[in-house]
Amino acid sequence: MTIQLVRVPGEYAVHRLAPDAAIPEAAWASPFVSVSRSADELSIVTGAGVHIDAQRTEGPWLAYRVAGAIDFSAVGIMAALTAPMAEAGLGILGISTFDTDYILVHADAGTAAEITWREAGIAIVRE
Repeated sequence: MTIQLVRVPGEYAVHRLAPDAAIPEAAWASPFVSVSRSADELSIVTGAGVHIDAQRTEGPWLAYRVAGAIDFSAVGIMAALTAPMAEAGLGILGISTFDTDYILVHADAGTAAEITWREAGIAIVRE
């Protein structure tokens, strides 16, 4: 299986809010946004320049998406992306959408992440 990652332009931030918090309107100003709610938290990923009044914010992150749509019958995509990162000691944040997967890495680890992926046979292209 050949995997190609596309580097999504910009830098991103991950915000943690209370689980019952409303989704801030400012979140929708981001060109890429991901919202997840659980019993414990509301997590929002936005562009790094978007201000969210959060309990905690982490960033900046770089985002990479798997090129093309991934069929739900495909297996091992996320494992192929994350195993080399774990072996290299690089943390990630994984986000899956209906069509594809995104991997976020700390901005200061971007070069190391790309080298690690390339050594694992994963191509990196710019959007």
